[in-house]
Amino acid sequence: MKKYFITGIDTDIGKTFVSIGLCQSFKEKNINVGYFKPLQSGAYLENGILKAPDIEELKKYLSIPHGFSYLLKGEVSPYLASKINSIKIDTEKIKKDIEEFSSPLDVAIIEGAGGLYCPFCENKTFADFISEINIPAIIVATPDLGRLNHILMTLECAKFKKINVKGLIINKMPKNPTVSEKYFLEELKDFTDAEILCTIPKNCTGEELISVFSKINL
Repeated sequence: MKKYFITGIDTDIGKTFVSIGLCQSFKEKNINVGYFKPLQSGAYLENGILKAPDIEELKKYLSIPHGFSYLLKGEVSPYLASKINSIKIDTEKIKKDIEEFSSPLDVAIIEGAGGLYCPFCENKTFADFISEINIPAIIVATPDLGRLNHILMTLECAKFKKINVKGLIINKMPKNPTVSEKYFLEELKDFTDAEILCTIPKNCTGEELISVFSKINL
């Protein structure tokens, strides 16, 4: 079985969007895929039930196995949310949850929060956790001005933490790009040999999205 950890260069970069797209692509190939969110902050109450926003988004499009370890109220980092909610995050529990969730699947898509150095729990960032569980990471980025800096720093952080980076997914590629966006991929390739798994057009149609994800080799 395969596992992939979806991370990004920042928050609100499209990690959930990409995770759903990857799950959809695997499902269409009749591959038994599931989605797992170790730590979900920003959880909300609905009819007395605590809901995970990213899982609720997934359920709008797909009916596949899904799970989580901790649901935390507060639109903040998981670590801060755990402090606000007086919940101690147990990394060993999360590792066990991931293994148990993944075992019956062919592919497990595991989504993080924020970027690699987003606080995970006491004394650990997501980079520390991904390094510990040794799951290949897929980094989601956008081509906006200044993002090249974010991507290269994220790749350096991954290298420092000995994280296996499977590749990059460039999200929200505009159809009418600025000069920097037009040459973004060319410039990026001049500074890293990290594989660009795909580019996703901004405001793409469902058919375009399916086509893009179907060509990713994972």
